[in-house]
Amino acid sequence: MKVLITGATGFIGGHLAETLAGRGYEVRALIQPTSNGSLLKEWGVEIVCGDIKDAAAVGEAAKGCDQIYHLAAKRSHLKLPLREFNRVNVEGTENVARAALKAGVKRLVHVSSAGIYGTITHPPIDENSRPNPNTFYRESKCLAEKVVLRYVQEERLPAVIVRPSMVLGRRSLSWLNLFRTIARGGFRIIGSGTNHLHPAHVSDMIEGIRRAAETEGIEGRSYILTGREPISVREFVDLVAEAVGAELPGDSLPRLPFFLFNSFSEAIRRTFRFEVPQAHRYELFLSDNMFDISRAERELGYSPTFSVKAAVQETVRWYREKGYLQLAP
Repeated sequence: MKVLITGATGFIGGHLAETLAGRGYEVRALIQPTSNGSLLKEWGVEIVCGDIKDAAAVGEAAKGCDQIYHLAAKRSHLKLPLREFNRVNVEGTENVARAALKAGVKRLVHVSSAGIYGTITHPPIDENSRPNPNTFYRESKCLAEKVVLRYVQEERLPAVIVRPSMVLGRRSLSWLNLFRTIARGGFRIIGSGTNHLHPAHVSDMIEGIRRAAETEGIEGRSYILTGREPISVREFVDLVAEAVGAELPGDSLPRLPFFLFNSFSEAIRRTFRFEVPQAHRYELFLSDNMFDISRAERELGYSPTFSVKAAVQETVRWYREKGYLQLAP
């Protein structure tokens, strides 16, 4: 089986490349010339330099491939105008879909994001819930999904969409600042902390993505992929504090000012098409992220095995191995 992965130098894409190469797949990665492909080379991955904004480069990379996993995207932490997100996340996805069609692949797996549901106030969320993107990044991911579905409906492209939630594990840097803040002992929860997170371990996520590529008869379907169970924010913070050896203050900050700031920022974005800096920095405490993964369980045989505690502990171990996180004093 020969597969192409875009975004293979990213966190999830890298784990996918490592896993598939380890299982004997012939893996090719399309990466930007400025990206570091050293780990991919160690895993025996064929590296092709190019940009998904370049249709010709994507077409060349797709030749001879049986499957394509599309993960390349401009990420949410980049403060860019919508047009810049669209150039990569939407137009780039169209280049990948067109290349997949021309190459005659058996399956394109488009990796979207559970973030398209925005700030969740009425959980649980499933694939039939209405998207409510509240950032330019999330808007672009919604538009990219529409591109893929158009190719499925009009061109019979054998594509599937997966929507990962937040992910923990080795090489995940997106949690580092939060874990460092908790390790310093000064972290304070906003609100009651009874709202939820629904993280996944990266190994479970990779298995779900792989099953989306291998399961027959699911073209045009979308799947939310996340962990075994949600956890309250307070419980999650306590797990991190335990793993890093820190003690936390018992008091919390009032939720209302942060809720008002979030609402004001969203009104500005919708009205003036401008993202307020740090607008969603506090969404962790405002959104109730609980997802129903029964469709993925039923149709893909998806069955996440890692607990949140195990995922947190592995992430902390890796941070310490790399010197990113020091032991608490």
